[in-house]
Amino acid sequence: MKSTAMLSRWTEARMVFGAIGNAAMVFAMAISLPALASASDDIDEALLQIEQVGARLSALPSSLDRVAKAAADWGSQDTAKSAPLLGQAIEASFDPKTMQARIREDLSRVDDGAIDAGAFTKAADAFEDAREATIEMYESQDQTQVKEVEARLASTEDGPSILQLADQMAGPALAVETALTAQVMYVGFEAFSEDQIMELASMPQEKLSSELRGVVTTLRDRSTNEKPIPKDIARSNESARLTFILARLSKDDLSVLTNFYRSAEGKAKRQVLVDSFRDVTDEANIKMLQAFMAKLPNYFKAHPRPQQR
Repeated sequence: MKSTAMLSRWTEARMVFGAIGNAAMVFAMAISLPALASASDDIDEALLQIEQVGARLSALPSSLDRVAKAAADWGSQDTAKSAPLLGQAIEASFDPKTMQARIREDLSRVDDGAIDAGAFTKAADAFEDAREATIEMYESQDQTQVKEVEARLASTEDGPSILQLADQMAGPALAVETALTAQVMYVGFEAFSEDQIMELASMPQEKLSSELRGVVTTLRDRSTNEKPIPKDIARSNESARLTFILARLSKDDLSVLTNFYRSAEGKAKRQVLVDSFRDVTDEANIKMLQAFMAKLPNYFKAHPRPQQR
């Protein structure tokens, strides 16, 4: 792997580093984690830390600005009008602390088995240090560190296991859910300009809810013409980001994470984490669209379109 290729993959992951990194700081200041009462709590909190669940959830509302810019760049004429309405709907629908609490509760139901809480927590702290160091490496474009990372990734001793571990972690799947949320926001911008939007907004609540769930399902199944962020690209970028971080870990910490994600207990916790993250974001996305639709009748009454006058 050449340095230019590594820098190119950095560029692909740039938005992820920035959005999640900033959200992590905000999330850390906004809440304090409860005292860990048991080894099980330690394991779950370490997993949430490694997978940056709180930061990802906190970053979701702030993605509206990037989605609005993408919509405008792709020709949306009403972005400036619809963005405030969609922003209000997002604020009413996304509660990162409540969403993370539900994920934490779901994780607590999964048996820890033989997982070594002390070693896993230590590896989680090392992963966080490596994450921060990787961001610094990216920002400084430090070629010496780049060569060290690419040499380890190219080695037959560590390279294949690092690449495999990056794909085994929850991060790539969580990145897909984040991309899906951006796509749902984008649909809001598109729908605002459609002539039939008032017909949809005036549907009975139960029928509207069913329609909106269908929208989210359609977006999840779609693999072409995805805007603004294709899900496969989001997954690939996250895998690349994790690869950079894992390549900076010691062999011992890398071994601990590898053993966890390969264990039956680790696989079960990883799957519950992904499923729960998907559930809470799906619910928030549907609630967001419902809140957005609820605002449209009054908006268009006050600001009728030319054909409505």
